[in-house]
Amino acid sequence: MPANLESLHRFHSYCARFSSEVVEQIITEHTREDDNVFDPFCGSGTALVAALANKRKAIGMDIDILAGMLSEIKCEPRSHSDYSRWRQGFVLEIDRIFETIAKNIHLITTANLEPGMSWLVGDLKLHVPTLPKVNYWFPPELIAVLAAIADLAHRQDPHFEKVVLISLSASIIAKWPNTLSYAMDIDHTRPHRREQNLTLSQVRELFLKRLDRTLTCLSGLYDAYKAVGVSNKLKDYSWVIYPHDARQPSGLMPDESQDLVMTSPPYFNAVDYPRSHMLSVCWMNGHAPEELSSRRSYVGLHSSLDFDAVSWFQSHKAIYEHLPELLLHDKGLIRRLGSFFSDLENALIQTWRVLKPGGWAVFIIGSNVIKGERIESHRALANLAKVIGFNGIEVSPREIASPRRRFPVGPFGFNGPMKHEYIVRMQKSRLSSG
Repeated sequence: MPANLESLHRFHSYCARFSSEVVEQIITEHTREDDNVFDPFCGSGTALVAALANKRKAIGMDIDILAGMLSEIKCEPRSHSDYSRWRQGFVLEIDRIFETIAKNIHLITTANLEPGMSWLVGDLKLHVPTLPKVNYWFPPELIAVLAAIADLAHRQDPHFEKVVLISLSASIIAKWPNTLSYAMDIDHTRPHRREQNLTLSQVRELFLKRLDRTLTCLSGLYDAYKAVGVSNKLKDYSWVIYPHDARQPSGLMPDESQDLVMTSPPYFNAVDYPRSHMLSVCWMNGHAPEELSSRRSYVGLHSSLDFDAVSWFQSHKAIYEHLPELLLHDKGLIRRLGSFFSDLENALIQTWRVLKPGGWAVFIIGSNVIKGERIESHRALANLAKVIGFNGIEVSPREIASPRRRFPVGPFGFNGPMKHEYIVRMQKSRLSSG
């Protein structure tokens, strides 16, 4: 039996992440050791970790760079001794950075910290992100520190570079007051600004605390993989493809290659991941998040101004007939809903393509409440699966434990904490080919 995986994910928050226990149960029900498990909306890597810890091969895909990077480091952890050796030298470099910034603190002001610029502070070359409101969310001294840590990250080997950047992201996305920004509760996508005055010593302590938490969890994952005999072959057992849109085919994913597709797709207009991640992603390679992956590309968020909802619903009448009467008069909302269901359909088509004959797909999805009316996305998903050709479709509700209830905010959402979700299972016919 694998270790308690849930605790090993807790070094970086990720909104609406699903439970390790549910994923493990599904993986063990529908696959055998060394089978292939694919998550096309892998998020923070819950399904991938569960697959590896149960001696399955894992492939993840996500359009979001933070999701991809977070999943990737969880699939390639190092041992405790490896991290300890690396940390010793890295902290010496961190201390040198803070000492240099402290000596030149009088030179660091908002006036010379414009988005996208580079400048020298002592021997540090600092790159300010192109995020338009970088001075609104971060004080000048903190901008200098974050830029210096990001630069130091880029000088590590690829794995440790991601470890540092993810730890930096965790420090920024952390809830108030343990956050290295002026934003509160970023992971629920609508941050409020509140200033706080942190000393350089406090900034150092907060970042290293996050770094140590990252290293502890990753080394724990390494131990979990080692216990089942896959820690020395992770390069062959795991792969994360990002940024990539799950609605589009990938030449890296062969037809009929996967035994199980296990995922939780995005919800309609509920969780705004680009907004949630923008304050940390902007430090990862010097580009604003809009340049990495536009919000307009995200399932469940884009406005779909050019989408022909009338034609789509005419060919999917069963879905249209289950929409609440009250919502049918809002043409803009119907267009966005049709586009969302079309996105799910395209993701299902790619799921069908990569599944082996006889393979299973399991989607976990919840219902939205819009204008007081419930949108049964699970029912639409099951209907789309049937049209595509899946068999054995089963839909079962699952209660979400109180501490893990989701409460996304925005113009639409769940009308309070999300207390239930649905598990939709479907099987590709054993006679399918092509």
